[in-house]
Formats: sequence, C-alpha cells, structure tokens
Amino acid sequence: MDDTFFELTEELAAELDEARRAEERAEAAEIVAAALQGRCFVDHLRRLGPGDRVTVVTVDGACVHGRLLGVAADWCCVGEVTDDLGTARRRVVRVHDVPLRAIVRVSREPEPGVGW
Repeated sequence: MDDTFFELTEELAAELDEARRAEERAEAAEIVAAALQGRCFVDHLRRLGPGDRVTVVTVDGACVHGRLLGVAADWCCVGEVTDDLGTARRRVVRVHDVPLRAIVRVSREPEPGVGW
C-alpha cells in the first residue's frame, strides 16, 4: 500500500510539473507576441544593416534602389547607386532622406553572387 501511494504521488507531481511548464511556455509565448506587436516600423528598418542593398517604394510611387545609410526616428537615408554590378554598385550617386510616413514598402535585395 505504501508503494502505490508513493507511485501515485510521484505521478501527480509529474503531471503538475508538466502543467506548470506548459503554462510557463504559454505565458512566455504571450510575452513574445506582445513584444513583437509593440515593435514599430522603424525597429524593423533598424534590423537591416547599414549598407544593405534595398529598394524603397514611396506613397507617390517613386522607387529608390540603393544602400541603406541610416535610420532615424522619422526618416531613413538611402544612398542611390547607379549599377548593381562591378564597382559602380559601391559608389553613391545621390542621397535620399525619405520620411518614414511616405514609405510604402522596403525590400532587401541580395548581394550579387551570394547564394546564387
């Protein structure tokens, strides 16, 4: 009788531990989801590295292809490049300061020759 009692209590304790761990995982998932929802567009832009090749599309339909030079609180700086190949892809022709409220889409472009 003593053995069955201890076996039952061990099983119950294991089930309670498992339930507590599942509850902790669910709570952690809720915290992560809330943090991701609270992240704003500028935080997503800051995750891109400086110098990454991007295409920025604005509200008026203008497209700028170039390198991301910087991101501030309400604007981003894109250095326009003339060519995607050779040394011309490094030389910045114009610098565009684009307000974040005017940006419709930012797409990151892969470096030529990497992962092809």
